[in-house]
Amino acid sequence: MNRIEFMTELAALLQDVPVEERREAMQYYNDYFDDAGEENEEQVISELGSPAKVAATIKADLGSQAGDYAEYSENGYTDSRFDQKQNRLFRNMTKYSE
Repeated sequence: MNRIEFMTELAALLQDVPVEERREAMQYYNDYFDDAGEENEEQVISELGSPAKVAATIKADLGSQAGDYAEYSENGYTDSRFDQKQNRLFRNMTKYSE
């Protein structure tokens, strides 16, 4: 997946988000790619995860107090709800896969 594919899929997944929030999110991720530079495109995509994960995070933030879980920084976007160590579903899945 490249930047264009990532951003196209993200835009499609955000169609049910209010226009202003969608515009801000798309601008943020476009700027994020720009700041990282074309040579770091693969790394950015790896850090962000799938467009579906990013869209789910954006949607979850719209309905909650995102500041309790997430933050934007010079190192990118982090959300403790998706931290595998914190994620109950992940812990249960790994418990059963052992």
